[in-house]
Parts: sequence; C-alpha cells; structure tokens
Amino acid sequence: MELEKFPSHIIEKIKTTWETWNSPPRLSSDSLHLDEIEEMNLNTMQEG
Repeated sequence: MELEKFPSHIIEKIKTTWETWNSPPRLSSDSLHLDEIEEMNLNTMQEG
C-alpha cells in the first residue's frame, strides 16, 4: 500500500496509532493488574 496517496494528517494519525499499539504497556495496564491482584487478595482474606 502506498501511503503517499493519503493526506499527511491521515498518515500522521496512522503512524501515531501504530506506535501506540507497538509500544510496551504503560502505567494504566500495570495499575489495572495491581487492582486485580488487590481484589484477589481481598477475596482470599474474606474467605479465610
């Protein structure tokens, strides 16, 4: 596919989206993971 046929702002959007998809996970996914661990710990304490 030839990107030259697209307007430059579209190409920039595609590049930005691509970089976002291919970058390592940031703090948001880490904090979500920590929230899940906390919830599991709370459930374990309530059961025990």
